[in-house]
Amino acid sequence: MIEWLGRFHPLLVHLPIGFIVLLAVLEWLALRPQWKELTAATRVILALNIPTSIASVVCGWLLALDGSYESGALFWHRWLGTGVAVACLILWMLRQRGWQSGYRRGVWATVVLLAIASHFGGSLTHGDSFLSWPKQKTSVQENGQADRTTQPVYSAIVQPIINKYCVQCHGPKKTKGKLRLDTFENLSKGGDSGEVVVSGDSEKSLLIKRLLLPVETDEHMPPEAKLQPTQNEVELLRWWIDAGAPTDKTAAELKAPETILRLLKP
Repeated sequence: MIEWLGRFHPLLVHLPIGFIVLLAVLEWLALRPQWKELTAATRVILALNIPTSIASVVCGWLLALDGSYESGALFWHRWLGTGVAVACLILWMLRQRGWQSGYRRGVWATVVLLAIASHFGGSLTHGDSFLSWPKQKTSVQENGQADRTTQPVYSAIVQPIINKYCVQCHGPKKTKGKLRLDTFENLSKGGDSGEVVVSGDSEKSLLIKRLLLPVETDEHMPPEAKLQPTQNEVELLRWWIDAGAPTDKTAAELKAPETILRLLKP
């Protein structure tokens, strides 16, 4: 029940974010004489923001109880988010007492606090590089792909697929089911549900089983709302596992069949 309530955090958290940004915009516009009547609307927005902020914080703390998030970023996101809710209460009191100067400064301080808390929240969900500037394409990327048949299958094919679809929820920042897939060592350890990769047998490997489940089922991975791997990518993963799941062998060394070699072409 507690975990279920915690899942409402991603839904609720966007309400106070929107309210606070709208509050700041209206207060900024209200500084102009022709729009000073907008201050009447800010009271309603602030009143709506307080309960949604508190509800979001409560659900966030409940969600954190599953232990699947990296402790450092979680600590800052949790307490900064709580600070935002407290700041909203203080803003209400300042406004009610008519301390306009302190209230307006408090609005801008709350926006800054919100931005920092949101950054840590985004890092927990999407990783540290989510807001980073896109990397410039290398010459290899611009020419399609390097000849992947001469590179180790795991580093050139398997790990990039796993990074793309799985590490967001099973990486250093977030470890659902105590499962990390960001390195081969972590992949080999498995998680709460057991062994993820059974060397030489993709049919028994949980990684493949979850990928092949109907997308609408709860146990299908990645979740239905997330980006899904292509059939070709799944076939490459199956072939690698059936080939013994090596980390240092190339496709050529593994004598990949023609069907797999075709998938490796740019």
